[in-house]
Amino acid sequence: MEKIERLLKWSQGKNDFPFGIELSPTLKCNLECKFCWREENDGINYDNELSFEKYKDIIKEAAELKVKEIRIIGGGEAFCRKDMVKIMELIKQENFYGYVCTNGTLFNESSVDELIRIGWDYIKISLHGPDADTHDFLTGVKGSFDNVIKNIKLFQKYKKDKPVLEFGIVLVNKNYNKIVEMIELANKLDVQSVFVEPITVYSDVGKQLKLNDEQRKEFVKIAKEAKQLADKYKIQTNLECFFDTNLIENTNKMEEIIKFDLQNPKNKNDFFSIPCYEPFYRIGIRTDGVVGPCGFFDTKSLANVKDKSLKEIWFGDYFQKRRKQMLEKKLSNYCAKCCTTLVANNQEIRGKLKRCIGN
Repeated sequence: MEKIERLLKWSQGKNDFPFGIELSPTLKCNLECKFCWREENDGINYDNELSFEKYKDIIKEAAELKVKEIRIIGGGEAFCRKDMVKIMELIKQENFYGYVCTNGTLFNESSVDELIRIGWDYIKISLHGPDADTHDFLTGVKGSFDNVIKNIKLFQKYKKDKPVLEFGIVLVNKNYNKIVEMIELANKLDVQSVFVEPITVYSDVGKQLKLNDEQRKEFVKIAKEAKQLADKYKIQTNLECFFDTNLIENTNKMEEIIKFDLQNPKNKNDFFSIPCYEPFYRIGIRTDGVVGPCGFFDTKSLANVKDKSLKEIWFGDYFQKRRKQMLEKKLSNYCAKCCTTLVANNQEIRGKLKRCIGN
């Protein structure tokens, strides 16, 4: 609710602090997923990472800015950094809500015990099939499925209420018909959440994994069946987003979905009809310190945590321009590859804002 309260202040022309920060601590990865953005990206600089000391500064500044949550997201596999658990401990020492997205293969008994000890809140584990054949084919590394399952069992052996565990599934034509099995597996392993993300195409390999028309229509039926089962098991999902084919069909063309949302005649208030709320509540920090409003922004941003404080960046020219851009309903080119989760999040935020003022 606090996120909505802060956004309401922005809607009234009052500046407020960021609600959340997203960190992308590394571009290194131990898997070779066929749908990954790096599939056809040469010349990736894996060494230009922010130091542990810099993350200490960022976390301290975030506390001063009254940030409530810090999310550690992709780009690479977070736990390829040897100091990742220490960074996460700093986050929890400042009482932030802590979220991490991981492929789940690099945990061991020690790191699992440590994350439980510090009270880490939420772990999204990428699992792309209910069996080794499917998952290992998509990750490009044999044994990755068994490794993930082993580590989930470690968490369940030692944890009490936290961390919450989620399966994150990239939806492709190799697993779309196995989502019901994924719900069954989540129930068996006591995983509380299952979220599906239709593939965004970054390469020719990715194109070959995208669902065709017939498969998209079939998945609507599968999603409804899986949602019923998830409700029975009290597993949270986003499967209702796929009760029609729209979001699956328009990956790589998400600006069309966003623009369609804005045509709703109920969205009369300017702040309710902006394309994206990310620049009003979140700071995204890339591996090299470059800053933007989300995980999809291009690298033309001149704002960098190496040169400026978070406060200077948040209230500075770059973010003010991004907010003005959203108020003018102008999308950037990179918005086309926005993920369905963010699009759905913006729809949810828009609805909550309107309900708050009875519009």
